[in-house]
Amino acid sequence: MPESRLIGVAGLVTWLMVGLPAVLYHTQWGPSDWRWIAVYLLFGAAFAADQQRARLWWLLAEAALAIVLVLLRCSGYEGALLAIVAMQLGARLEPTPGIAWICVQTALLGAANAAAFSTRSAWLLTPPYLGFQLVAFFVFNVMAREVAARAALVAANAELRAVQHILADSSRMAERLRIAQELHDALGHRLTALSLNLEAALQRTEGPAHKSVETAQSLARQLLGDVRDIVAQSRARDGVDLAEALHELVGAVPRPRIHLDLADTLRIPDPERAHILLRCAQEIVTNAARHSGADNLWISIKSDGDALTIQAHDDGRGSAGAAGGFGILGMRERVEKAGGQVHIATQPGRGFDVTALLPVRGGAA
Repeated sequence: MPESRLIGVAGLVTWLMVGLPAVLYHTQWGPSDWRWIAVYLLFGAAFAADQQRARLWWLLAEAALAIVLVLLRCSGYEGALLAIVAMQLGARLEPTPGIAWICVQTALLGAANAAAFSTRSAWLLTPPYLGFQLVAFFVFNVMAREVAARAALVAANAELRAVQHILADSSRMAERLRIAQELHDALGHRLTALSLNLEAALQRTEGPAHKSVETAQSLARQLLGDVRDIVAQSRARDGVDLAEALHELVGAVPRPRIHLDLADTLRIPDPERAHILLRCAQEIVTNAARHSGADNLWISIKSDGDALTIQAHDDGRGSAGAAGGFGILGMRERVEKAGGQVHIATQPGRGFDVTALLPVRGGAA
């Protein structure tokens, strides 16, 4: 995400600038200097690890290492490293817990300055460092909110476009059904009446006229059969093209990378079931994007006779329980109400697996 890349660049620059005075002005390293270098490098390693996979305990480690650097008294600018922690907090926490965290680490910074230098130094340095941290926190907090709002808007637009495909297909299906029904009821009725009248005329005619009536009756029967075939084929071709709607839905999600496995034309006869399937896919994608920390998400949708199967797996962190939040519960209720089943399996470090079975047709359970 944009704020993650910016945090990475800004954090790296700040970390290097804190270490630069030590490189320029401290040429004779004593035992404490080597300890400072080790802790300084550990801070950089913790920051890099957090950039790879964000965890609050990495931020705790960074804050603790920054305080230790202040106690080791090398460059005098070690407190600036807490601004890096504040940037990371701004992208993850709400203002109240974030400010509380900053206040605690600033108090520890003041205590470390008093122990390493003097009480006067602590009173002079602590307020500016607090201000730097608050500025960093709120800048990245606002940025994270803007990015989240834009992502939500993009997702909402993608959802609307996906639902639009279903509604358009549903409207076309309804119109084709109306035309087919009119064709069957009106034209079919008249052709049946015509065939019956020709049958009666056939019994009352002789000679060349009998042959002509017989031919007309045969044509009427063939035409009636053609009408019924057209109506049957129209019904068979009906269905919502879910493939296009799904591609529209997942195309707006930058992370995780979504791998769709489905037929080029996945037609669902019942628009309501197509909508349920779309909502299932949407909830799976949302769950993976918000909670799993996954880099990849695989979704497979297959039609097996009278049932549709949607299977999904991500490479995220997983969890100890498979109950899920309100979104997963809503998906389960929606599928079970339509006569289907949802199975969820997850373990810490092994991602999240979802399998949903949905009848193509049939009444709700």
